[in-house]
Amino acid sequence: MTAVEDRTRAAMDAITGLVERVPPLPLPPPPGAVPGRRRRVPLPRRRWGAWLAPVTAAAAVVAIAIALVVVRDMPGGQPTATPGPVTAAAGLPGYEVALNQSWTDTTTPVGLTLTATLTGQKLFTLLPPRGLSFAGITGAADDRTFVVDAHRDPYGVEGSAGRSRAWYLVRIVGAGARASLTMRKLPIPTTPVGTGISAIALSPDGTMLAVASEAVSDNPDEQQLLRVYSVATGAVLHTWSSPADQFPPIDDSHSYGGDPTSTVAWVGDRALAFNQGTRIKSGGVTLAVKVIDLSRPDGDLQGSSRTEATLPAPSLQDSPAPFGCSWFWGDVMVSGDGKSYVCGGSGTSGAQLPKLYCLKQPTWNTLGFAAISLATGKLTRILSGYRTGCSGDNVRAYPVWVNATGSAVIGYMIFGDKTSARFGVFTAGSFRPLPYPVAGNSYQYSGGSLLDMVAW
Repeated sequence: MTAVEDRTRAAMDAITGLVERVPPLPLPPPPGAVPGRRRRVPLPRRRWGAWLAPVTAAAAVVAIAIALVVVRDMPGGQPTATPGPVTAAAGLPGYEVALNQSWTDTTTPVGLTLTATLTGQKLFTLLPPRGLSFAGITGAADDRTFVVDAHRDPYGVEGSAGRSRAWYLVRIVGAGARASLTMRKLPIPTTPVGTGISAIALSPDGTMLAVASEAVSDNPDEQQLLRVYSVATGAVLHTWSSPADQFPPIDDSHSYGGDPTSTVAWVGDRALAFNQGTRIKSGGVTLAVKVIDLSRPDGDLQGSSRTEATLPAPSLQDSPAPFGCSWFWGDVMVSGDGKSYVCGGSGTSGAQLPKLYCLKQPTWNTLGFAAISLATGKLTRILSGYRTGCSGDNVRAYPVWVNATGSAVIGYMIFGDKTSARFGVFTAGSFRPLPYPVAGNSYQYSGGSLLDMVAW
């Protein structure tokens, strides 16, 4: 098929699928109970920075269709805002690829499911290599190129954290309803038995894979490694090391889902970013966003990296406090242009946003997604969210994908109870629900599959 034919077919598929689709129903409550235990492993995914540049015809239809079905949140039957349309100009990814089963299923080999992001239509299922289960997935910026790892057990099996992993390149071929997945093994070396994965991140251009790892051990002197591999040759391009737990630690990570995919993020194709929670003299905690350029010498991770932004953690108390990022999620969500760090957080804010839930209480709290400049380290704006009287540990927002400019976020919000869950596309003044990528999981805490099991 020629490039022109392929683009034409993609445009027609988009037109057909969107014109026939009815407006989406409100999202159901997230499946499964909310776990009470919080792991130190970060909520991941990401796939940050992946975006689709649709052809002109498809873009026009997408913009019109989404404008027709944009959802206005209606607690108590009344609209809380007059949101604008979430348009194709936001660069939303057309596809998502997910590990295809609940983290509670510890017997079935884990495959991959290709899904249309906006409609939730299942397009293709890829089985893992014989005797293996997929354990992690990360995507490039083209929304068609992914790297997955696989080991011999489903990820919920006890002891799977230290299983040896093999690496595979997965690509989307075709378009629209005819899209499917192909797979081939990569020359990247398999990990030694006893090695746990702290992060995997594919570069935006799909040519390099960053892998953070450390031994599954109780030895506090173990070193944590950050390596960058060539996807084409499997060669190690860079290696940095540091004492264990410089990245969010990996304990318990495989009891709940795939290998972490947002502990480390790419800043363009030239640098890597990661988070560190740091205690300060006053007894509080700050979130440091650190960046290491690929031009820096191998060796000491801390010595080669620099702090780009330092942010206060938000208060979890039922009282006003300045807006801050949810530091313990540990997400590294960098916009595709490498200029902004995007976080979910809460606190007092002057942002003009719709009100939602707990309306009988003063709506001093803002639950939203914020953009922080990587040039200045300062919060530049609240991208989207709600003003609410709800606060505390169960009021959360976290992103799983952000577009090139940081103006659109795919993310999750919860306002204290499971019936208030919001998962979908957040932009300035609007929200569009999306189908949950993987059924049968908890999405609120870091045990949720949403973050570690889906890539865009």
